[in-house]
Amino acid sequence: MACLRLNGYTLDLDQAQLFDQHGQAVELRPQALAVLLELARRHGELVTKRDLSARVWPDVSVTDDSLVQCVVEIRRTLGDTRQQVVRTMPRRGYLLIVDATDTAPRDVRSFYSLAAAIAMMVVAIVLAWQFLLPGAPPGRRDAHDRMVADVAVLPLRVLNASGESSPDGNGLAYMIASDLARYPDLHIISTLATAELRGKNLSPAQIAAMTHARYLVDGSAERRGDRLQLNVQLIASGDSSIVWSGRFEPTAHDLPDVTEALISRISASLGATVRESDRTVLRNRAPASLDAHARVLRAIALTIAPSPEALRQARQELEQAVRLDPNYAPAWAHLGQAKTLLIFGHHDPGLSRQDLPQAIADIEHATALDPLLASSWRVLSIAIDSSKNPEAAVSAAERATQLGPGDPDNWLALAVAQHHAGRTQAAIEAFEKAVSWSPLRPPHYAIVAARLRYSVQDYENALRYARECMDRTPALGVCKAIWLSSQVRTGHSVQAEAAWPALVAATPALQTYRMTPYNTPMALSIDEDLDRLRKSNTRAMAQ
Repeated sequence: MACLRLNGYTLDLDQAQLFDQHGQAVELRPQALAVLLELARRHGELVTKRDLSARVWPDVSVTDDSLVQCVVEIRRTLGDTRQQVVRTMPRRGYLLIVDATDTAPRDVRSFYSLAAAIAMMVVAIVLAWQFLLPGAPPGRRDAHDRMVADVAVLPLRVLNASGESSPDGNGLAYMIASDLARYPDLHIISTLATAELRGKNLSPAQIAAMTHARYLVDGSAERRGDRLQLNVQLIASGDSSIVWSGRFEPTAHDLPDVTEALISRISASLGATVRESDRTVLRNRAPASLDAHARVLRAIALTIAPSPEALRQARQELEQAVRLDPNYAPAWAHLGQAKTLLIFGHHDPGLSRQDLPQAIADIEHATALDPLLASSWRVLSIAIDSSKNPEAAVSAAERATQLGPGDPDNWLALAVAQHHAGRTQAAIEAFEKAVSWSPLRPPHYAIVAARLRYSVQDYENALRYARECMDRTPALGVCKAIWLSSQVRTGHSVQAEAAWPALVAATPALQTYRMTPYNTPMALSIDEDLDRLRKSNTRAMAQ
């Protein structure tokens, strides 16, 4: 009997049946079971989406949503909340990982162990050949699925900081990561995550271990008059060896050429494809002065972990940057983003909802100045009121993922836009791409995860992600709204009622909170549960 162990469950390939830990049969929809069986027959191997669709739905044209829905059902059934059993290989397919101890006969296990050991040696040789040996023929990589390199760009250390004229290490990391993300065979760990870790004074080796990054970009920056001195290293996380290092001293006019050289050298060291069109674009992005550039970098850093005061300060920096250089696209894009966040959070008395069109216009001006800047399209998607114009938000996010396919934050923006547009399964897949190479997720990822799990009525996981969201971003009402409703939907109304007074005291907006996008099934469910809690609390107070 051919059996596999999956997170404590047993899959009998001969009987085409899944059994739980107690030996009881577990029911799956026929299509979901068929997907699981196909993955199981080739466990440990990448199975492409096209191959799965062809085998499970032969001679039938189906969308990716059908396959994603099956994978979601399999994971929910197996309790694979961390996606360690059925792993998403972004833009390619899925990989099934069986438990360490299998139920196969001993001689079969020995055979597989030997085969696995041989396979691991082969993979190690191939990886070394592809990524580490200088001068390896690029054509050989096209003979099989291209491997990807997960890269974490750490905030650069700023030397001899001197107030307004100094650059910001977080902003520099953001810009380097955004450019690296344009290459589809590089996956960039979110700079929001690396900034959070750097703030905890962790070493590069510790950050690599926590993010699972295979390579680190580290270095320092120092302002010297009209020049910016950059020292950058590419470090292999496995043995902390320096793969490549470089030193640059550009003026503002030289920045595009230096950025091109820096990105090209890092990419070449990792075996990534550098396209001439991308290199041409880089030459068109010179700021008028290092002062304008420095203000943009500081504003980016202020919006990485935004507080109301930080956002107001970022707005001031960016308004000064666009006065210094009216044609610098990143300044306009981040100005529109800062205004949007201030408007949505009601954090600036000088801005209201009526100012949102102008904030969007600022971002659109950035896309006109530099149509191939992925971050501009991402913040445009976020700024658009998705409840009123969801397709425009989806279109902008799709453009961001096309221009920066290796940036998880672009895929997160697409997931949010698709969720607001009612494309839940597509949103789940986009979110899976975002988290697949950013194991340590920035705080706002938990908000999206909670929304998506609630949307597919997976209330247990919605509860878990909402709790994480509450712990990491306690000021946000949306996290508490999802948590309270998930408590009700999982049969814990008493706990929700008990928690209500303290949550309202901490976040008074809960008293009148309404879930967005309005009138969607998710919003109606949450609003219904919150209304019930409000009435229950009113009755309790009256007594």
